[in-house]
Amino acid sequence: MINITVIKNPSGCDMCEETGRIVAEATRKFPGEEIKLDLIDNGTPAAAAFGIVTTPVVVINQKIFSMGKPVIAEKVETWIRKELGR
Repeated sequence: MINITVIKNPSGCDMCEETGRIVAEATRKFPGEEIKLDLIDNGTPAAAAFGIVTTPVVVINQKIFSMGKPVIAEKVETWIRKELGR
């Protein structure tokens, strides 16, 4: 099982919303795989555990893959494949 967390700005920044959308779409490209996606706001205890500096953040299996910059769908898919061992 893969756990993916997207940490976003609670005020709703466009880049954060887009990151959440891109990551959600990428997870759908792996049917049959157990992928849990959580979208959480920065400033919560769950987000604080990662030591966030800036949003958006993409965390996969407790490892930060991206922080403070836009993500590209193909790159997110590569990260997921890596965590799946493919």
